Amino acid sequence: MAMFRTLLCWLTCALLLSSCTRPLPDADVIVIGSGIAGLSAALEAGAAGQSVLVLDANSVGGGHAVKAGGFALVGTPLQEKKGFTDSPEIAAADLLAWGEDADPVWVRRYVESSRTEVYDWLTGFGVRWGFILDTPEHSVPRFHFASGSALNVVVPMMRTAFSRANLDFRWNTEVTSLINRNGGVHGVRVRDLRTGREGELRAPAVIIATGGWQSDLAFVRREWSPSVPQPPRLYGGAGHFATGSGIRLGQEVGGGTTRMDQQVIFGSGLPDPQDPTGTRALQTENPSAIWVNASGRRFISEQAPSKLADAAVLQQSPATHWLIFDADGLRTLRIRDAVWLGNPAGIAPLKAAGLIRQADSLTALATGAGLPEMALEATVQRWNDAVAAGSDADFGRFNSAAPDPTARTVRRSPFYAIQLFPMTRKSMGGLAIDSSARVVDAAGRPVRGLYAAGEVTGVAGINGRYGGEGTFLGPSVFLGRLAGRAVSGGSDALRIGPKPVAPPATLKVSVDPEYRAGALTAPPVALPELINAQRPGYWHFEVAHRIVVERALDCTACHTPVWPTSPANSLAQRELQLNACSTCH
Repeated sequence: MAMFRTLLCWLTCALLLSSCTRPLPDADVIVIGSGIAGLSAALEAGAAGQSVLVLDANSVGGGHAVKAGGFALVGTPLQEKKGFTDSPEIAAADLLAWGEDADPVWVRRYVESSRTEVYDWLTGFGVRWGFILDTPEHSVPRFHFASGSALNVVVPMMRTAFSRANLDFRWNTEVTSLINRNGGVHGVRVRDLRTGREGELRAPAVIIATGGWQSDLAFVRREWSPSVPQPPRLYGGAGHFATGSGIRLGQEVGGGTTRMDQQVIFGSGLPDPQDPTGTRALQTENPSAIWVNASGRRFISEQAPSKLADAAVLQQSPATHWLIFDADGLRTLRIRDAVWLGNPAGIAPLKAAGLIRQADSLTALATGAGLPEMALEATVQRWNDAVAAGSDADFGRFNSAAPDPTARTVRRSPFYAIQLFPMTRKSMGGLAIDSSARVVDAAGRPVRGLYAAGEVTGVAGINGRYGGEGTFLGPSVFLGRLAGRAVSGGSDALRIGPKPVAPPATLKVSVDPEYRAGALTAPPVALPELINAQRPGYWHFEVAHRIVVERALDCTACHTPVWPTSPANSLAQRELQLNACSTCH
């Protein structure tokens, strides 16, 4: 009996020692990615009292949402104010019809809750909704914008997150693998992209919110649907960090995937003249232009819905097309993210790279663009006749009952031609999740401790095969909140809990009024060399400061004595950094 008590005592001590040496977590929740889904998850979990650690490979937050547009929202006060009658029933019918094989359960969940879960919630952070656009896939206008772009949504979210004491961010941090022991995920292995330092971070719950894979062209081609023609020339057009890293992380611990062959490919990609890799493109449009294929002929209405227009480009042989316009049409040329387009140099970078052809006659233009001369001249003449008659008999772009004010003749020299190519944009599939945003394996069983939200899940199939306008940002917020709420109810006894009460969301920053007239009036001499160095972990620095050099800005456009030319670390510096976002975006 005494021996049994001694053995029991030793066993108890061993268990106690084991529990004492068990690694303490670094947070209750680790969120991988600080795009709009990751921010939503972090804010939701943080509001529930969780200690949240957000990791991002970039040096700033917001993900691709800082370049995105609006949100598809249903039954909002702004719709009511503008006299638009919407309902979950109408919205669900629209999304299911447009997507063709969208998940009806997830669609229904989203349209029933987008008002409260997205619109009202974001409004609470100071987001001000300004206008709604009508788009082809929505029978009721529901494409909501906050003063022009999603940057005006991301910045209030970031400002709030920075002010929460129980939310912490680590930048330039790549997650190399998940810590998977005893059948569950308990943390992540990381590498600092700038220093190369590696380590482990632990938490009882991990949320993957890393976006899609559309910037990994090999990944895109590997998952390409056999039912869609694959173009020989394809460019990347998604966010720089949309490389599928989160999908690979989930798969390595048993996570399943779904809808991987469903991808949104735009047909409007202009090779980026400033991309050193030669693999990226910029979305380009010109409502004054006509589209012609390699035969010099129009092949679709230029105002066709993107779902039809992009598919038509992929069906061309080869899969490319040209924008043809004249001197008047040059004013309506739009190249997304081409900040240099508004500079005095204008289209000079395009000319220098041979991406735009200019000529005083259509014959010379056709020769320069490599198009059949007679065919192009005939196409332009037929177009001009259609505009004069007020009816496009070929493709129905306009007629007397439905005029198109953007349709203009192509008559005044010089004439221009820009060749566009297919470019990647959105991932419609990704990690498989259940109704609580838990990552599940091929059999539908949850991977313990692992959650996912946003485009890394293909936004849960809400879009089906075809992404609509605003049906990525809105569902990403919805899924991020869902994941944040799920982890808040599921963390184990190792929960750290909240830190001290957060400071106010709006930070008072004192700036020396003499600063602009004094220090830092010109970029450092070494800045061009730093921009071109392509150092690991400095991608955003290089992109932002390239704009500084191109626009001949001085450092005070962003920096002050509060935030000198160094990484933003304090709350005041982060606030200034957020205020500077509009300089570039």
